[in-house]
Amino acid sequence: MTPPVPGASHDRKDASQPFDGVAEVQKFRVEWKQFLDVLLRKNYKVIVTHLRSCELSSFSQGILHMSCSKKFSYEELLHDAGLLARELEDFYGLPVKLHISYNEEKDTGREQTVFTLFRELSENNEIVKFLVREFGGELVY
Repeated sequence: MTPPVPGASHDRKDASQPFDGVAEVQKFRVEWKQFLDVLLRKNYKVIVTHLRSCELSSFSQGILHMSCSKKFSYEELLHDAGLLARELEDFYGLPVKLHISYNEEKDTGREQTVFTLFRELSENNEIVKFLVREFGGELVY
């Protein structure tokens, strides 16, 4: 688990009032797709791709808890957590600290790299096995 990433507060005329009660995270969830669209327009495509493998867990005392089911996405988002916290504040109009965690239980473990995919193909795919055997080739990325 990582500590929350502090985000800078912004004074905005249209800032929402702080959320109350158990429905706090629901406001984030309802507008999440719009938030991702804004990030895409700002050319943060890689961040959006990683965010799609995460879910918003909770929001309390100004901290938005996000859980990632892919370790690679979790690690990459940690690098961009400060930027992401600022973008969240700008979009939602309230001070937000971000806490990103990795949910190992939800990780399917089937996320393959190109190298493991190629190895599996060369071991299991009959066409690839034939090409490698007959022509002496190998899969290269």
